[in-house]
Amino acid sequence: MLADILFEGRVIVDRDDAWRRLGRERQSVLRQAAIDEETARAALEHVLARIPSIREQLLAAIDDLGPSFTVAAIQSAAQSGDPRERNKVAVIERELDVLIVNLEELASRGLAEGQRLGALPKDPGRPWDRLAELRVISTAGATRLQNVKDMRNELAHAYPPVSWRALHQATETLLDELDAYKAKVADWLAEHGILPG
Repeated sequence: MLADILFEGRVIVDRDDAWRRLGRERQSVLRQAAIDEETARAALEHVLARIPSIREQLLAAIDDLGPSFTVAAIQSAAQSGDPRERNKVAVIERELDVLIVNLEELASRGLAEGQRLGALPKDPGRPWDRLAELRVISTAGATRLQNVKDMRNELAHAYPPVSWRALHQATETLLDELDAYKAKVADWLAEHGILPG
């Protein structure tokens, strides 16, 4: 009997040409893994790149309300007979929502990519809590971000006076957390080889 293939010190007889087929499949799997890694990194980079423009739109919407961003200014615009005034509040709500979704997506995708690369263990939990456990962000920061997300969810069901206060508080909190959060997560992604530094 002649050996068709010597692999890791073992002789393998390939009677049905399976080894050659597996070799082709292995190359396909390796190519797909490279594509998956590239896609995951591109998605993370895309989220990081979107955050500044969303922040800018939120700040522009706040500026459109007038000289001061207060609950009274939100109430006045929301109760106005002018649809353009009411739309100012709607734009703030929308940009707040988009920003929260992107911040959570950054955490979720970063954690998932870290797990895929073997840099992190698979652990259940909310993304911001996981980042706090990993000491990427503070526990207080994770709590504030989760509270903003919860407030956003409550906005859909709250009566106007409550929703105006919640919108104001959520927006102020998110803007306070945003820059430090983005910088810390980006540094962590680079430190763990999830994104290039």
